[in-house]
Amino acid sequence: MSDLLDIAPSTAVETVKIGSHSVEVQGLHGDAIASIASRFPTLVMLLAGGDNMVPRLISQFGFVIGPIIAAGCGHLGDEKYEQHASTLAVEDQFRLVTAIYRLTFPNGLAACVEAMTGLMAGAADEKPTPVKIRLRKSPLVSPPSSGEASHLVMQ
Repeated sequence: MSDLLDIAPSTAVETVKIGSHSVEVQGLHGDAIASIASRFPTLVMLLAGGDNMVPRLISQFGFVIGPIIAAGCGHLGDEKYEQHASTLAVEDQFRLVTAIYRLTFPNGLAACVEAMTGLMAGAADEKPTPVKIRLRKSPLVSPPSSGEASHLVMQ
């Protein structure tokens, strides 16, 4: 049986050509996703679905695109990189984000959401296990003291 340390972390990268430059991007790991989600909670709500998701997602795109691109380029939380990524041409931003998305969710977002839903709902064959609790009074740790046996303490 393998140990956790035997599993190689994802090191897949993709090169994105922007003009005459090539930029290497990587997928986001759990810490980067959590960091971005905590900074932009409305994004999480948008990804949860609902009506008119696309227009609402586009309205939030400008705020979160810089941090996602910076994180995908290895600069999570670096304001300088986030700001620069926010000023790129929209077409270039989409190229970078698309590559980051493919590397972050190689089996698609639906597969990830399905796994999380399964985790939260429990396994399909998992049935609640009844727990029996026996209630009884515990014996007192020390016997009660009587007024006669106790010495009065003056303060």
